[in-house]
Amino acid sequence: MIRIDCLKALKAMLPDDTLVVVTLGVTTDEFYDLGHRDASMYLPAMGCNTPVGLGLATALPHRRVLVLDSDGSLLMSLGILTTVAAQAPRNLGIIVFDNQCYESIGGSPTPSAAGADLAMMARGAGIKDSTAVADLAGFKTAAQRALNAPGPIFVNARIEPSIQRVTPKTTDIFEDKYHFARYIERAEGVEILTPAVRGRRAAQAFSDPAKPPS
Repeated sequence: MIRIDCLKALKAMLPDDTLVVVTLGVTTDEFYDLGHRDASMYLPAMGCNTPVGLGLATALPHRRVLVLDSDGSLLMSLGILTTVAAQAPRNLGIIVFDNQCYESIGGSPTPSAAGADLAMMARGAGIKDSTAVADLAGFKTAAQRALNAPGPIFVNARIEPSIQRVTPKTTDIFEDKYHFARYIERAEGVEILTPAVRGRRAAQAFSDPAKPPS
């Protein structure tokens, strides 16, 4: 199976209020091209997607959080699997698109191409609901569980390398960050990006030009 077919199937079942953390590279462009949603965080930082997803799930336990990670990204921070298992957030699902290569930078193989089993690693880390799928029917079933069943849930989606001709996302990480944070502020009634209070001297301290400020 290929990633774009998985993303299309996922978009068809994705509730509007599910928070989605999207990994970097081709996955971002393909997911965005299928239709932008305010509840999506695009995070072009290898090794950070599942950790950020865990943080969101912990901070907002009443919201479903779905991480769309990649084999290359997850392999940079495998220790996060033990933390996910230890924290055991019931609202967290993780789907790893495993194409066994660093596709966005030319296709060099990742360790999963040599036999590294991410689903087995997740299970060994303590995530009991961990599975691997390699066909679209299996993906749809696993994705439904990742969106609805008590977590944490780990899905290793074994896909073929395939880069679709889609319109690239034109916003950068800073704009995406603020857009997502503003969405959370509106949806949750919280303040995240409140400007820091800057100290200022009282105006009367400078009212007498003959008297230097203390």
